[in-house]
Amino acid sequence: MNSPENNEDEEKLAECPANSEEAGRSSVCEGCPGQTLCRMQGGPDPDQEIIDVRMGAIKHKILILSGKGGVGKSTVAYLLSLALAKCQSSKVGVVDLDICGPSIPKLLGVENQPIIQTPYGWKPLVSPNGDIKVMSVASLLDSDKTSVIFRGPRKTGLIKRFLKDTFWGKLDFLICDTPPGTSDEHMSIVKLLKNAKPDGAVLVTTPQEVAMATMRKELNFCKKMGVTVLGLVENMSGLVCPCCKETTEIFPGSGVASLAESYGVPVLGSIPMDPMITECCESGRDPMENYPESPTVQSMMGISNHLISLINR
Repeated sequence: MNSPENNEDEEKLAECPANSEEAGRSSVCEGCPGQTLCRMQGGPDPDQEIIDVRMGAIKHKILILSGKGGVGKSTVAYLLSLALAKCQSSKVGVVDLDICGPSIPKLLGVENQPIIQTPYGWKPLVSPNGDIKVMSVASLLDSDKTSVIFRGPRKTGLIKRFLKDTFWGKLDFLICDTPPGTSDEHMSIVKLLKNAKPDGAVLVTTPQEVAMATMRKELNFCKKMGVTVLGLVENMSGLVCPCCKETTEIFPGSGVASLAESYGVPVLGSIPMDPMITECCESGRDPMENYPESPTVQSMMGISNHLISLINR
């Protein structure tokens, strides 16, 4: 349970005027270690204008969040990007903002490919699966064995560069795969995208109570930061038998529906685990083409349709 002191700190962070003329001068800046620097810089961040222009060419921006790691957040981001690109015929990009645990390049089959610097900015890689544009720190590393050991400011600085310097061009959707939990990285992402008015966030959980407990914290974070929750996705809702294709429940007593109801947000759908889809994720193959009848693929298509109906209403 959060202490009153932690709640007070979170409220101050949510009110941080770093990108305004009040930076370093507002009453909420008192006691902040960055107050002097903000006062010296003064005025709005010039990089923010560039980010706003970049994001202005993208119709829909969707954040993918999870309360904890291991719930399949990046896999859901990957499958959602495929569903939007293939089933909705949309132009899609995925920015991997999970700086210390990037996995999107492997999932989309562009690992070990370098990012090219152009006069217009970083040119994102293009996945062979659905022509999806991809940007990730993994593509800036010398090897897939290289660890990213960054402190908070360096991570938030790189996130800012991804949003400012990547030449996405015109897109229908930009899927933002974020780190698990709630941290300064998440607050930076929300603040940097605020002017671009993202459509909202898709929150990924699994049926276990330990995942549900962290999901409550994620929902409260979104409420405090003013992020619209588009809906919850229940991942690993069952196991698909590779022989008979029947789905077996493996985590009985899921409370996702009741949790969503208590917060007034929709459940976008449930995704079972299919070993065939797992194999596609490991090899970079397209599950939509190879196993279109898979319950996992069918569930993901339903989720993408539900999501689009919510965005367009």
